[in-house]
Amino acid sequence: MRLNKDKHIGRVLFIVEGSRTEFSILRQIFCNLLGYSYVEKRRNRPTYFESSNDRFSKVGVINTQESNIHDISENEAYLDEVFDTLRDQYQFPVDQSAIYYLFDRDPKSNTDSALIEKYILSLTNPYDNDDYKAGQLLLSYPSIESYIISNFRDTANVPQFLLGKDVKAYIGGNPDIQINKISEGTLIKAADEFLRYLSSEQIAFDVDEFSEASHAVFTKQETEYLSGQGFRLFSMLTLAFLQLGIIELEESIT
Repeated sequence: MRLNKDKHIGRVLFIVEGSRTEFSILRQIFCNLLGYSYVEKRRNRPTYFESSNDRFSKVGVINTQESNIHDISENEAYLDEVFDTLRDQYQFPVDQSAIYYLFDRDPKSNTDSALIEKYILSLTNPYDNDDYKAGQLLLSYPSIESYIISNFRDTANVPQFLLGKDVKAYIGGNPDIQINKISEGTLIKAADEFLRYLSSEQIAFDVDEFSEASHAVFTKQETEYLSGQGFRLFSMLTLAFLQLGIIELEESIT
């Protein structure tokens, strides 16, 4: 695998759950490492942040009104207002953009597993977004911090965790695991961990048609969680980088 730093990705919008960690990760990758243009709006801040660098690649990052996955289809007025501002003031046409929903499977914050499964089966294509409500759901088990760890650790050797707060505590005890240390090399390592998990669970996948694989991951992770073992660390954020062509797979792997 390699990182294609010259890849033009057009307009890509990430709709995220949290108000801090996801923004820090995506800004580190898209601004600091790749040098793309970038705009973000956090629900707890009145203003937008914008960085204009690459006119061929612009990433938007916003969050839902509440830190809960049900807000994908509820509180739509809030997202509609943000979409209008992105289009009118930041030249970011949401209906012509790839859309990703980056959320946690943490059962403390997202309690409705049936709703999560519904979104897995319906949000399956980042480019199928004519009504602004489609896109690709990217789940992290149990939380986005799993992605951070995968940049620095062989996740198969990391204990399983029941909740996102447990993953945060693990990071707190390992000071070398830091968002600002995410680099070109660690992005490839995280991609390796992504593939290693799918291989270890014998989950076949197609990068461009990932919904069946995503559902298989959900089913296996739910089984382990319900048995009391906790979730295996896994984040689908890498899938976005593969679909966008930022990280390129060897043809023999696909």
